[in-house]
Amino acid sequence: MATAEPTTWQWIQGLLEPGQMLWMAIKSYLHVSFEAVFHEGRILAPLLDTQRLRDEAFGRFWVAFSKHPQQPQQPQRITGSADLIPPLLATAQGITLDLGPGTGTQIPHLRSPAITALYGIEPCHKLHPTLRARAVAEGLGEKYTIVGCSAAPHELVPALERVGIVSGGVDTILCVRVLCSVPELEDTVQGLYGLLKPGGRMIVVEHVVSSWGFGDRKGSVVARLLQGLYEVLGWRWFVGDCALTRDTERALRGAADRDGGWQSVELERYFEGCIMPLSLPGS
Repeated sequence: MATAEPTTWQWIQGLLEPGQMLWMAIKSYLHVSFEAVFHEGRILAPLLDTQRLRDEAFGRFWVAFSKHPQQPQQPQRITGSADLIPPLLATAQGITLDLGPGTGTQIPHLRSPAITALYGIEPCHKLHPTLRARAVAEGLGEKYTIVGCSAAPHELVPALERVGIVSGGVDTILCVRVLCSVPELEDTVQGLYGLLKPGGRMIVVEHVVSSWGFGDRKGSVVARLLQGLYEVLGWRWFVGDCALTRDTERALRGAADRDGGWQSVELERYFEGCIMPLSLPGS
């Protein structure tokens, strides 16, 4: 597939879109805090029950922000990150972990008969009803199991064991815009690697830290500065612990080092001049 370079206006829109997302998330948090204090009488909730308010606010924000995807199809030219996802998810097979599925926007791309079982690893319980409804609507109700925990190994491994999945028993792990917010990135990615069968695969579509664009590296000084600015303005706090400046690619490449390294690593970058450049498997 050919990649269409963004126009100047599209590039500017890409720089500003995270700001719109941040404003939506802030409004959601303020609304939830207002309800807690004035409707529920929990006057000290913003001070003593912060994490609960954050989880509730993020759940509401993400439900409102998430859009229904188009039916799986392969575009002639890549014009946005959504165009990259369907062809990759179509290669999933066997026992598959869907890491951080949110409201299930990717579920329509996971109907391949090659997938024998799907496990959605979603820590935000506020999203579970919407996620379950999406799985049922796509005819995957019996195949899709929601596991309510984070991707941290000390939570994920025992949670999977409770549903009959052991370390070394997973064929495919899907990470679509989720590793930005997992706790302890390196430990988490190494833990995910340990869940894979020999020959198992991690399929990733992740936004990563932007390079400054000096030397032979593509990138953008403007995008890199704005990544830092959005984080200073509270991006991680309001947007589900999402980190704009994580070097996720480095963590992925090093996940298997203690086991002799990955048998094969194919990663490509797209939209490197944007706030959320992507790293994903190449062809």
